[in-house]
Amino acid sequence: MRHLSTVIGSAICGALCFGIWPEMWKSYGIMGGWITAAIAISICWYMNHWMGIIRNPPGRIWVDQGWAVSAAGIAWAMVRFDARFRHAVPVLICCLLGGALAGAAANKVNRQRSDSQESTAAGEAEKSAHA
Repeated sequence: MRHLSTVIGSAICGALCFGIWPEMWKSYGIMGGWITAAIAISICWYMNHWMGIIRNPPGRIWVDQGWAVSAAGIAWAMVRFDARFRHAVPVLICCLLGGALAGAAANKVNRQRSDSQESTAAGEAEKSAHA
């Protein structure tokens, strides 16, 4: 059941983005895009994360709405503009590489932070032992 709710929450997010965003941008220009970004993504974040519609195990990072919006964008382009999936492959590869690099960088920063916290705690323990 959790997988079904994840699919539904993701589909709603993608549909909101590609159903509303282009029309708001056409009607109100850049400001319409910003307003839609604030409203659509806020509603989706609240629904998917705060209410827990999308499965997100504790201690894990999952870029659920990013995947949902990108999949909806590819589907939208294929249906509306008769685009081919192969045209999206280079962009998807770049996104995956960028995500992997960001994950590696975040892991390195997290390890350095935990190492510095451990060394600070050890230094404070040593100082209190001498006092």
